[in-house]
Amino acid sequence: MSSPASHFAPARSGLELTDKDILMRLTNTEDSTVERKTANDYRDCLKTAVAFSNSLPVDDPGIIFVGVRDDGAVEGGNLDSLQRKVSSELSKVYPPIYPQMKIMKDKGDKEFLAVIVRGSAERPHFAGPSYVRDGMQTREASEQQFGQLIAERDSKVREILKWKGRQITLRYPAREYSISGTTHRRPGTAKSTHVVDCNHFFATLQVMDSENHSELAAYPLSKLEVSFDPQGAGRLSLILAGF
Repeated sequence: MSSPASHFAPARSGLELTDKDILMRLTNTEDSTVERKTANDYRDCLKTAVAFSNSLPVDDPGIIFVGVRDDGAVEGGNLDSLQRKVSSELSKVYPPIYPQMKIMKDKGDKEFLAVIVRGSAERPHFAGPSYVRDGMQTREASEQQFGQLIAERDSKVREILKWKGRQITLRYPAREYSISGTTHRRPGTAKSTHVVDCNHFFATLQVMDSENHSELAAYPLSKLEVSFDPQGAGRLSLILAGF
């Protein structure tokens, strides 16, 4: 019989589970944080781990008991082999997750595998990678490409990314300021700009200050309004609000 072994995820600040906590849940009724799988059903761990990562509060733990029947009865068997198989399945999750695996014993000294999966701040996760076309080839999406695919669900992000690498107009609103108690109004300005990139949080722009000088700047997406420039052949116009 193999000796107990464990694989630990990076340190977490969420709820920690002791061995006693895990053993108490072994035979409790399944709920939103506990699921049991027989050794033959180890492949199902993949979808359950993805579901825990996507659904549980960030850093809260869910437990997958492997080598255990629905009633909590432990099957026993070759746990080292089972652990390798489960680890191989969970390596398919994208973006990666870092579950904690522990080989434990029940009261009858039978071994089972406890897989602790925490709610992830990197959600959504999928049971496999995403793919993109690169010229005539299909390639696995890089982390940056995957993030962009998710970001493009937002209509504002999607519209800005259509102009990536192209010229747009960046408009600064008129401003009021006071000098010696007198209110003055500075008219709005427009600058020729190129879109460098955009995600859910900010747009990165190359702003032309003059004919020969430009400046790289990032603006919160919440401060940008999307419009079009009728004087620029209908090209995209981004209007800064609240700056």
